[in-house]
Amino acid sequence: MGAHTRRPHEGQSLRWWVRHQLWIPPIVGAVVGGCLGVLFVQPPFPIEWVLSGAAWQATATEARSALSAVLGIAITSLSIILSLSMLVVQNAAGQYSPRLLRKYLHSAGIRVVIPVFVGTSVYCLVAAHAFGFLSEVERAPRPALGLAMLLLIICEGALVYSVFQTFQIMRVENLVRRVREDTVDTARTLERFRARDLPGAPPVCPRTGAVWPLRVQRNGFIVSVNAQAILDVATTTRLIVHLERAIGEPVTQGDEVGWLEMEAAAPPSRLESPEALVLRAIRLDRWRDEDRDIALGVRQLVDVAIKALSPGINDPYTAVESVDQMTFLLCELSQLQLGSRVLADASGTPRVFLRGPTLRDLLLLATDQILRYGGGEPAVVLRLLRLTAAVGLRMRDAEDRQAAREQLHSILAVSEQTQRGATSHTLLRRHAEALEQALEGGPWPALPAIGF
Repeated sequence: MGAHTRRPHEGQSLRWWVRHQLWIPPIVGAVVGGCLGVLFVQPPFPIEWVLSGAAWQATATEARSALSAVLGIAITSLSIILSLSMLVVQNAAGQYSPRLLRKYLHSAGIRVVIPVFVGTSVYCLVAAHAFGFLSEVERAPRPALGLAMLLLIICEGALVYSVFQTFQIMRVENLVRRVREDTVDTARTLERFRARDLPGAPPVCPRTGAVWPLRVQRNGFIVSVNAQAILDVATTTRLIVHLERAIGEPVTQGDEVGWLEMEAAAPPSRLESPEALVLRAIRLDRWRDEDRDIALGVRQLVDVAIKALSPGINDPYTAVESVDQMTFLLCELSQLQLGSRVLADASGTPRVFLRGPTLRDLLLLATDQILRYGGGEPAVVLRLLRLTAAVGLRMRDAEDRQAAREQLHSILAVSEQTQRGATSHTLLRRHAEALEQALEGGPWPALPAIGF
């Protein structure tokens, strides 16, 4: 790797910041609405000449009354859509998982409808205020009224769009599919960051005597790690950095998240500045963020399945739908690079070691808790068996494939222990044997009737 080549930027981009700051679109809408309100009450001659044919004839007093009416309609419509959306979201959070509300907050409906209504409201307020300074009593073309009516039509269109968007998002099939697609997008983004990592499994690196611990300065969740920034620090100071906490893990103030290893003896004062720089590249937040956290997507799908299996809801088909999406997700992730990372400097010396979940870890996360709550439901157990076998077929390492076989046996054993005397035991056992034969190169078995 040449010294002039650069890795893709792993820090938080401007696009990420704009996407996560939900107050930015309403502020932009308010500013645009205010500027249009000032401009269209007394527009410059070229604009007035162009819009005069589409402008409404009205006095200044009539214009203020019309703008007040448009403002009232906009505010009423916004209150209706927010009330309806809150009811839908509340029900969806109770039925699926409250952690999926971020899908609604980041949806196009919310990010479009609120700025449109805010912009229209501010436009009407500013324009009505500006008409109060006009002493004209005669009727004249008012471009501001024409724009107000156009904005009112846009608001009603945004209202209808937001309602349809909310209903589509909260439909379970669309919800779990979106979680899968977003998680795959995250994995592909991380894949681009791994383009110049050292290939192969990272070596086991025990601590030596000359190490300096990395301790975080506050509580939070690790939401991103700027590996390139850490590599730059390690290369400049000739250190080796080991980060033992993965993205998504919670850390407490003072926790040791890794260590710095010195190539040669150095006084501790030399390490204080590199330690601060490395910790600055580890971003903490109040909650987990799906932009860099693959395991969070799996966890969200697991949450949906567990919620559906609870006695208060008792919806096995939703659990089956969630497990199917996890099957698609893990099979797609099997084609990407997962697990720990090793970054080397320009000379090829490994300098940064980062920890991350492997495909085997994600498979265990996807099956363990659902099996605990759904072991008595044959349709769910059947899908877990097929999930494990499908992922095991795509595992590259023999040790991982053996772990998938052991997971198959574990799922079947827990199911038989939970459903003692059930007639479905024989069917599940035969299907598990067929899946194990498929792992050895045999044909993939058809889905039994209980799986439909």
